[in-house]
Amino acid sequence: LGPVQPRPLPPHRSSPDFPGSDHRASPRTMPLSSLLGDTLLTKDGEKKTDEVHFSAHWCGPCRMFTPAFSKTYEALKAANKPFETVFVSSDRDEGSFSGYYGEQPWTALPFAARDVKAKLSKKFKVQGIPTVVLLDGEGKTITANGRGVIANDPQGANFPWPKKSVHELLGGDEGEFLSQGDGDVTLKDLEGKTLGLYFSAHWCPPCKGFTPKLIEAYEAVKKTRDDFEIIFVSSDHSAAEFSAYAATMPWLAIPPNDKRKAALSEHFEVEGIPTFIMLGPDGEVINANARGAVMGDPEGASFPWPKPLVQDVDEGADDLNEMPCLVAFLSGLDDAGKAAAKEALAAVAKARVASAKAAGEDPEFAFYTVAKPDGPVSSQIRNLTGKARDSPGVASFILLDVQDNGAYFEGEGTEVTEDTVNKVLDGYKGGALLRKQLGGA
Repeated sequence: LGPVQPRPLPPHRSSPDFPGSDHRASPRTMPLSSLLGDTLLTKDGEKKTDEVHFSAHWCGPCRMFTPAFSKTYEALKAANKPFETVFVSSDRDEGSFSGYYGEQPWTALPFAARDVKAKLSKKFKVQGIPTVVLLDGEGKTITANGRGVIANDPQGANFPWPKKSVHELLGGDEGEFLSQGDGDVTLKDLEGKTLGLYFSAHWCPPCKGFTPKLIEAYEAVKKTRDDFEIIFVSSDHSAAEFSAYAATMPWLAIPPNDKRKAALSEHFEVEGIPTFIMLGPDGEVINANARGAVMGDPEGASFPWPKPLVQDVDEGADDLNEMPCLVAFLSGLDDAGKAAAKEALAAVAKARVASAKAAGEDPEFAFYTVAKPDGPVSSQIRNLTGKARDSPGVASFILLDVQDNGAYFEGEGTEVTEDTVNKVLDGYKGGALLRKQLGGA
């Protein structure tokens, strides 16, 4: 089932971007009835939201996308398909909203419900418009790239666009991959192995810098174990370019012009290259952005490079623009104090990740530390928040919520324990912390 969501290229952003962060959404359960409120606008007035499982947002290039989307919507309705769309507007005033909504055939969130609109944008990590988020009948996200799904299937022939498994996306047991050895390899041959998907191209300068590092790590791991393989997913412009670049790599590759490339890019919402994704033998994502982990571990000691529970913000900041992030400033502590603080943060992070997983939801928070006073990202955080350097022996907290139009919150306490960390997080969730504006006075 589907929702309407807008996204321009490049997307319009209303809040600061931090360098090194990666904009990538992930599957999540959506209790839309609690988010959308009691009623939606329809062409006949208002409609109860009990059966609505969709969300949407528009602006800018939507005028090019909306007519095409309307045709898909009307085709599905004519075929009596159980499909609905909710328009969530980013218009500046009620009049602009009403005029634009008059051109659309679906339901809409009332313009006055700005608080609900903000919650939806935050929940689905909307970075720009037009964006379309597709949801199934249980309110679970099929994809945040519904715009691409609809563009590839304008008649809705594949409706309800079920979410495919990684096994299916890779072609099933008989899916073939090019090999540097004798004969091709099938997915069946890779059963039980940890897989790395390497999205890259020869024309990409950062790829040329990363590929040798990945080869070094790959060969180090393969010396001691055989349950690991990498599959090259190419963005090269021609078969000749692909062949030349693939020849430099010791692993497998998806052939050029193979439909699996687009399907994998869409599924994992790959927005740039190089992207290196680690998958477990069961197809579950170990790390959707393992490039940094590999760069820091050429000997493969940390294989399979899982996403760390706690990370130094100056060594990787993948989540700063995506979700609320607790940043613990530890530069005033000695080595023992830093170690104890990181241990406390990791314990809280582990417990909260496990709780979210048990509920079938994404983690609510990401956890970062600042070990040195003048790192590139931590310095930007200090500049945007006006935060002074920490005194010797003192730690401090800031909770960043960039999705909330660039908000931040200062936590109390001068030491990092499980209790002080949970107090900051619970205070944020309960509305007990004072909201401040990044870059504000």
